[in-house]
Amino acid sequence: MSRISNKRKATYYIGMAMNVLGFILFISVFIIGISMMNDPLDFNMDKTPPFMNAVIGIILIISGSIVMNIGAKGAAGSGIILDPDKAREDLKPFNEAGGKMINDVISNIDVVDKLVKPKEEKEIIKIKCRSCGCLNDEDAKFCKSCGKEI
Repeated sequence: MSRISNKRKATYYIGMAMNVLGFILFISVFIIGISMMNDPLDFNMDKTPPFMNAVIGIILIISGSIVMNIGAKGAAGSGIILDPDKAREDLKPFNEAGGKMINDVISNIDVVDKLVKPKEEKEIIKIKCRSCGCLNDEDAKFCKSCGKEI
């Protein structure tokens, strides 16, 4: 069974950390800007929030997403290296997981089970007794209710 390597896991988590850091930098501009506007004692309107943090934050979010994609799908799986065989190998854990998830869903559906594994049901024929009207198996010689010969 194919597993994702530790290098790819580390790359994925580094990309995730870059996303979080970029988001914090981006949001900090708005938080600093609001705190500057809400300071009633400071009449210096020349202060501007550090918009460079927002630009750096956006760059970190974009590059973090790319690094996460490389970590999740591998270099060939994410399209950086154009090698179909390597891409198939990189994406194998996802394909196997997808196949297992589909099998789990299919196994939980009763209709599919009946279609895949039909139960052979033997046709049951019953014979009605002339005396009491009770239904008996077709190979019965006597009625199970009244005991008379069929």
